[in-house]
Amino acid sequence: MDTASGDAASGTGGDCPDADAFRGSDPAGGGPRRVLFVDDEPGAADLAATHVERLVEGIETVTFTAPDDALAAVETERVDCVVSDFDMPGSDGLELLTDIRDVDPGIPFVLFTGKGSEEIASEAISAGVTDYLQKGAGRDRYEMLANSVVNALERRRAERDLREVNAKVTALHEFATDVAACERVDDVFERTVAAAESVLEFDRCVTARREGDLLVPAALSESVTDDEVRAFEVGQGVAGTTAAEGRTMVVDNVSVDPADPDQLEDPENCDRPGADPSGDPDRLDGSDPLDDPDRADGSAVAEPVVDDVRSAISVPIGSYGVLQALSDGYAAFDDGDVEFAELLAAHAADAIEQIETENALRAERDRLTALFDDLPLPAARTVALGDGERRLDATNEAFERTFGYSTADHGYREIREGIIPEDADPPDPETILDAEETPRLEVRRRTTDGLRDFILHVIPVRRPVETVVYSVYADIGEQKRVERTLRRLHETTREMFRGEDREEIAELATRAAIDILEFPSSGVRLYDPDAGKLLPTAISEEATAALGERPAFGPGDGRVWEAFETGELIRVDDLDDVDTSVGYGDHRSLLVVPLGDHGVMPLGSVEPGFFDDTATQLARVLAANVTVALDGAERTAQLRDRDDALQREIDRLEKFAGLVSHDLRSPLNVADGRLELAREFVDDPDALDEIDRVGDAHDRMSQLIDDLLALARQGRTVDDLESVDLAEAAATAWRTVDTAGATLDAPDGSVTVDADPERLRTLLENLFANSVEHGSTNSRAEPDDSVEHGSTDSRTKSGDSMEHGSTSGRAQPDDDPADAGPGVTVTVAALPDGFAVADDGDGFDIDPEEALEYGTSNDPRGTGFGLAIVREIAAAHGWTLSVDDADGARFEFRTDG
Repeated sequence: MDTASGDAASGTGGDCPDADAFRGSDPAGGGPRRVLFVDDEPGAADLAATHVERLVEGIETVTFTAPDDALAAVETERVDCVVSDFDMPGSDGLELLTDIRDVDPGIPFVLFTGKGSEEIASEAISAGVTDYLQKGAGRDRYEMLANSVVNALERRRAERDLREVNAKVTALHEFATDVAACERVDDVFERTVAAAESVLEFDRCVTARREGDLLVPAALSESVTDDEVRAFEVGQGVAGTTAAEGRTMVVDNVSVDPADPDQLEDPENCDRPGADPSGDPDRLDGSDPLDDPDRADGSAVAEPVVDDVRSAISVPIGSYGVLQALSDGYAAFDDGDVEFAELLAAHAADAIEQIETENALRAERDRLTALFDDLPLPAARTVALGDGERRLDATNEAFERTFGYSTADHGYREIREGIIPEDADPPDPETILDAEETPRLEVRRRTTDGLRDFILHVIPVRRPVETVVYSVYADIGEQKRVERTLRRLHETTREMFRGEDREEIAELATRAAIDILEFPSSGVRLYDPDAGKLLPTAISEEATAALGERPAFGPGDGRVWEAFETGELIRVDDLDDVDTSVGYGDHRSLLVVPLGDHGVMPLGSVEPGFFDDTATQLARVLAANVTVALDGAERTAQLRDRDDALQREIDRLEKFAGLVSHDLRSPLNVADGRLELAREFVDDPDALDEIDRVGDAHDRMSQLIDDLLALARQGRTVDDLESVDLAEAAATAWRTVDTAGATLDAPDGSVTVDADPERLRTLLENLFANSVEHGSTNSRAEPDDSVEHGSTDSRTKSGDSMEHGSTSGRAQPDDDPADAGPGVTVTVAALPDGFAVADDGDGFDIDPEEALEYGTSNDPRGTGFGLAIVREIAAAHGWTLSVDDADGARFEFRTDG
């Protein structure tokens, strides 16, 4: 198993065209775009088609002189754009537009007419034409027409790409919600494979789970057989390297020799959307997944199990495993495939992390450093020197491409003067550093392509010796805005998953709606079951300014309660047009998104119709992640309450033990002293015998006090763990127990357990003493014995304690081992997730779980604390203890919870 795959390949797109070399080919690999020209003058249609076809690469033109024929072509064939005259017999251009839009509402339509007027232009715009151009003599008119056609084609492509991205993102967030409800890690791996197939359209994929130094297959696509996968050592092959380095591996050609550039050529597959016809592994759109420092070329370490693997991606699922996809085609996976696979794997890692209920999340990379290194947006890093001066520290590749400046060749002031226009009002650096929130400034900058508008994010990071400032430029264009929004939503989701409580998650979600989704106002209302109302848990300052102070909402209180009660999203485009039972202040638009049983997220705007379909979809995505985060916080709170209750129980037990020790030991010592004095005055044998019985009772009381203190001490939670050699710990404990001819079968020296060494030894001593004292098959108890030995019929494992080598509950030195039956064999063995201690004695004659309770012993003189102490030590480590007596007594300790 070194890959798993999908025969998926995304398209590439061209750069923005100029008048001499437009690019019109379909980036999805669907062949040339078909542009239909309609003009009742055949020569005019042919001339326009000829010019445009020469100016625009990758298109196919078709001409018609009758509007009806053009409409029939749209109905029966693929048409990507229509260029039409206005004045034609039988039907003018706008009537043709109406008919065509009835067939395909999204098809671009350019009105190219010689009969121009303001009236026609106004009608054309009102009718929804993509562009309106007047005919004229000269090449420049057809260059303008070609530019209009390319812009229309690119706009349609961008809209299609945005829909596909939104659909995938929505599906992946639905996956996150679904997988967060899993209770088993195996289910997470299974659903990850299913999502990779259904959402990312990968045909063959595999998830592997990390088990120590091995990666073991966890879930396979139906198209992948068991013969095609195997376990890998961490660091071996693509899968093992991905797990060892914790970064994505990309393989464009498994058979390539990196030292031989000629092998990069791939003439048989050069027409693939993801491959460059020249054989260069970089994509046609200029992107390369290997430009990301968190990704690497895996060709050199690839060890495919089957021969038909040509390209692959391997993505780490946190520290828990790997997701792999493979293909038999060259360079089948583009940058988008890698990013979505990483997002899918990240959701799976979050779900596994919740299932395993770790006490703290692993340390995360510095978010700002990752943003600087990974972001495909222009970014510069400077160091504040005081008095408004800065030193340029670094620029990323996107900054150099966009502005034409780099750290190697230019200084801070030179770049600042070069990219800021003379009429611009640059922000004051000191004001930005003193701002409480990260500034988001709309600025205009000089780029290699001319003046462009950006949103400038200035992010200061204060350190003990200096302040580092990150300046990130985000293009205001729609596609860039969506990419930034999705990326930041993903980061905010991870931050919400780390939230300590519901209120913190609500605050993060409220700010995310404004700062990331750019909604005017937002809030989160969480349901209080005691009050039966939705409380205003987190209301943004913007919402408060528009609405005023908000009360709690209960049944019948407007659309907010209705959305919570029905579990359905509610959108109101204009509140002035509907009747509401509560007021919404200056708001005209309202969007209320349910958060499951937790509450709702109300969003508002003073503009009517503010929340379009895209905004609504983004709000659903955010709400789904908020719901998952709230589910996790609720489970964390339940675990915290359980831990608090356990600690209170331990504190009470320890307090009681101390009280017993303090209040009983002194009078017991006095009683022992008086008893010794009484012996000196008594000669009667019967009286001395009674005095001996009193002394035995005193000994038992002392033993009870010692065991009670041991029980309280061993029950404390273990905070500092060490890696303890299990075989060495077993041998040490065995030497402190009177084995009476018993045999120890210990594991080899490679087995370790994370534990407190002293308490682990105490646990083993009590188990060994219990097995030796009760595990023989021949009763040898005598009246003077201090422990009951097993009978030939049945026995009860006693709870007699054995604390740090004491002989409490064990055979006394005057016992004769020769009188004992066959010696019991005690086995200490490793489990995949812990260890076990077992003997081959008679087992229990009571319920094994009952034997773990305090005071349970079939020895009249036993205290019944030995196995109770074992139970407390296991609980203090967080281990799960199970007992079985099918073939002797077997105690299993699961160390992974």
